[in-house]
Amino acid sequence: MKKLFTVVLLFFAFSVFAAKVPEFSVKVILTKAVNIGDQFRYILSGRPPVFPQVAKVVSGERFFVEIVFSGAAVKQGAVLLNGKITTCAPRGKKDVILLKEQSLKMQGGTRGVFLLPQHLSVTVEPQDARGLHRFEVELTDKNSGVTAKSSAQVEYVKSVPAASEDEALKNLGNYYRAPRPENILPAFRAYLKKIPAQKKREKRNFNPLPQLALFYFALKENPQCIDAFAGEVAKLKDKEQKMYGGIILNFLSEKTAQRLSAAEKQQIARIVPRNPFEVKKVSAPWHLDICWAEFFIRGTREPLMKIVNALALGKNSISIPDFKKLNTPTSKDRRRLFNGLIAMAAEWSVNSLAKQHHLVRYYIEAALQRGEVKDPFTGAAAARAIGMKVRIVPGKK
Repeated sequence: MKKLFTVVLLFFAFSVFAAKVPEFSVKVILTKAVNIGDQFRYILSGRPPVFPQVAKVVSGERFFVEIVFSGAAVKQGAVLLNGKITTCAPRGKKDVILLKEQSLKMQGGTRGVFLLPQHLSVTVEPQDARGLHRFEVELTDKNSGVTAKSSAQVEYVKSVPAASEDEALKNLGNYYRAPRPENILPAFRAYLKKIPAQKKREKRNFNPLPQLALFYFALKENPQCIDAFAGEVAKLKDKEQKMYGGIILNFLSEKTAQRLSAAEKQQIARIVPRNPFEVKKVSAPWHLDICWAEFFIRGTREPLMKIVNALALGKNSISIPDFKKLNTPTSKDRRRLFNGLIAMAAEWSVNSLAKQHHLVRYYIEAALQRGEVKDPFTGAAAARAIGMKVRIVPGKK
C-alpha cells in the first residue's frame, strides 16, 4: 500500500451541522473524490459538503483519507492539533503515520465542521493483502488536552463489477458524485455504439471531443485503467472508433502516445493539432462542453469558473438579428456574433446544470458573494444564470 501525505495550504470550514459549539470530535472519511478541498474552500459555510465514501478498491486504485473535526478550543486566535493515523491490514500488520502538528488561525468561533489541512493519499499495491483495511485516527486538541478518535474501513478486492454499458455511461456524467473507475471501459463501449446516431442527428455539427473529454479526464484521475483502455482501443476494428480512442491516448501523456503508430499520430495531428482537452480560456462553443466534462469527472471549481468567465464575452457581442442587418459584416462583426453565441450558451448551460448539480450553484454563489468575480457584467450574468438573488461584491478592476 503506497501512502503519501499531502498538506493542503489552506484551512477550510463548514459552519453547519451544529447550533452550538460541540465538544471536540473527529471523523475519518475514505473517498475517491478529488473535490473535497474545493468544497470546503470554495462554497459558503452552511452549504453541505458531499463525501462520496469508498467501500471497495482494487490494485492500482487511489483513494484519500480525509479528516474532519469540530469543537477545537481556541487560544490566542488559533487551534493547535496533532495526532496520528494507524493503518491496520487484514492480517494484523499495523503502520503508524504521524500527522504534522497544525497551528491554525481561526476567524470567528469553531462552530461547524473543519477539514484538516492534510490528507493521506493511498494507492493499492498488488502485494497488499485482500480484505478489510482499517484506518484509525487519533487527533488531539492541544489547547484543551482532549483526544478524539474515529475509524473507517475499506475492502481491497481482486475486481469490482462494472455497471451495464448504458448505466456506466450515465455514471460518467455524474462521476464526481460517485467515482467508479470500473465503469470507464463499458462506458466507452456504450459511447462508441451511440456515435452513428449522434452523427445522424447532429450532421455537420457533430463533434466527438466533448464526449471524449469525459474519458480523458476519467483516465487522468485513474491511471490504473489506462492499460486496459489502451488494450480495448487496440482491439477495435472500426478505423473511426479506433481514431477516437487514439485521440484520448495521444494527449493523455507522452507515454500513452507511444502506444500509437506513426501513421495514427499523423492522422490525429491533421485533425486535432493541439490538446483539445486542456482549455485555458473559452473561445469557442465546444470549449464550454470540454469544461463541463472536466467538472462532471472532478467536481472541482476551476473548469466551472472558466465557463463563468466566458460570460464576459457578451460585453463585446452582437445579436443574430442585428448581425443579419449588416450589409457587409467584417471579421470583427463575425467575432462579436461568435462572442454572443458563446456567452448565451454559457449562461444557458449554467442555468440548466445548476438545477441538477447544486455544487454548480454553490461555487458560483460563493464566488459572487466573496467578490471573486471581478467584472460586474460577468457577475450579473452569473447571478442571473444560477437563478438566485445573490449579493454581488464589486471586485477591483
